[in-house]
Amino acid sequence: MSTIAPQQAAFRKSEARGPRPEAHLGLYVHLPFCRVHCTYCAFAISTDLSAQGRYVSSLLSEIDARGTRSQPVDSIYFGGGTPSRMPTDSLAAIAERIRLRFDVAAAVEFSMEANPEDVTPDTLGAWRGMGLNRLSIGVQSFDDRELRPLGRIHGGSSAEAAVALAVSFGAGEDTGPPGFRTSLDLILGLPEQTAESFRHSIARAIALGAGHLSLYMLDLEPRSPLEVQVARGRATLPQDEVVADLYVEAVETLREAGIVQYEVSNFARPGEECRHNLRYWTRGEYIGLGLAAHSFAGGRRFANTRDIHRYIATAPYAADFSEDLGEDESRRETLFLGLRQTAGIDYAEVERLCGQEGIEWMDRGVRDGWLRRDGGRVAFTSSGFLLSNDLISQLF
Repeated sequence: MSTIAPQQAAFRKSEARGPRPEAHLGLYVHLPFCRVHCTYCAFAISTDLSAQGRYVSSLLSEIDARGTRSQPVDSIYFGGGTPSRMPTDSLAAIAERIRLRFDVAAAVEFSMEANPEDVTPDTLGAWRGMGLNRLSIGVQSFDDRELRPLGRIHGGSSAEAAVALAVSFGAGEDTGPPGFRTSLDLILGLPEQTAESFRHSIARAIALGAGHLSLYMLDLEPRSPLEVQVARGRATLPQDEVVADLYVEAVETLREAGIVQYEVSNFARPGEECRHNLRYWTRGEYIGLGLAAHSFAGGRRFANTRDIHRYIATAPYAADFSEDLGEDESRRETLFLGLRQTAGIDYAEVERLCGQEGIEWMDRGVRDGWLRRDGGRVAFTSSGFLLSNDLISQLF
């Protein structure tokens, strides 16, 4: 089983024929600084907080260089790292420069990742003042026993308080900008996690009233501190069969609560789906800014270096790779990303691209219960999502 990596690992947009000039654009901004390095994390992060000023200067230079007003921006996502650890004046400066260099739509979805310990009335007020309207809180678990092996600073009770504060912030105000659409992250398959403790975390997420939930399955990156602990027997993970059963159970529990799955790891109340993340899964164009950030624009995929020293030294550009997508690869990518969504893909398109082998793959999936067919479309079932990477590899 694998964790579905967020923005910097999930690229892509535009149809096989190339991007449409009038299409909206998304911006991803990577803010890599963290107070501590969580034991399971494999993202490009830095705990050298003394580099923040130089990093922001380089990031502003990249915004200046990549800025374009040819496409309206309808989603901005500050990810990390821990963006909420950044000084609010730095965050405001980045947001201001983006609005100066890009054509930001009035109704832009402006998201930021935050840790629970950073969510206070003062920070929420400052973030809202710079235009933020969606907050993604890295809860991971509401159980203290599960948080400790991860190296998380917050506890379960402080996570509850942070989510509750974000959900209610601005409620009842007659003036000023609206409050926050609130999302939270949970991880399934953690050390010390039991069926009872996981069900408690799901129940708390529902009760707190967040409009969006991302549920990831733990993926141990090679040589990460947590992987080493597990390999040496210092931490024990739940059995895969238990994790699989709990995932399927969680999908149904959330659905009954009105939080409906729309992608393999993402669930939302009606109208609370993350516009920015949908851009990746529907192959919408976006530009990634900052360390290790990926982009897809003009039919080309490209990424910045993961070396923070190189990024700072070579601003405004510190490229890591670039590639053009051919028509066949674009079409296959459309199928792959479509299968991540509960809306699924068009049956006839699979037949056209994969021929008889594709027909047999779909028929076998429906017969064995890992695919469902709804009219002219096919999509993974909850149990199918658990094996989706292996099953898709059979198709391609």
